[in-house]
Amino acid sequence: MLSVEEMIVAIRQEDLIAMNEQMWAAMLGIPLASTEFGGAVIHGQGYIGACVQLVGAWEGAVRLDCSTGLAQLAARRFLAKTPEDLTIDDLRDTVGELTNMVAGSVKALVAQPTHVSLPSVADGADYDLTVRGGRVLLQCPFEWEGNSMLVSLLERDPEADPLRNCTPFRVQ
Repeated sequence: MLSVEEMIVAIRQEDLIAMNEQMWAAMLGIPLASTEFGGAVIHGQGYIGACVQLVGAWEGAVRLDCSTGLAQLAARRFLAKTPEDLTIDDLRDTVGELTNMVAGSVKALVAQPTHVSLPSVADGADYDLTVRGGRVLLQCPFEWEGNSMLVSLLERDPEADPLRNCTPFRVQ
């Protein structure tokens, strides 16, 4: 298993930014802009959060928190639907799949064999979603036309007690 220091060398902030910008531009025609991290990314908006676990030689997770507005736009383009035809399940599926794609890109850069899980997805305006025993390695905030997204890369902390230690994500 790679140490935190080796992982940071293997996946740099610029790599995580580039893989997200390229994926959103190529698949959805949305030119995301990387922004400075200023605390909670989605101020007062509803959002959809998805998490994909990576297990095996390297253990961690990819987390994507997306404002509802950006999730709606992505789902319209990803599923070729009109705004009226979109359902909350369409938004959840789209954000889950985008998170899965980022996790697949991360998987290619870590020790093998490593496998990805199915996405876990939650939505709302005020809730916690935790990754037990995880610690944040990288966070990359993005914005497009007033909508925001935060992509986080976490690593399993082998010294953490997974029943007590967790990395909470809370957006209010």
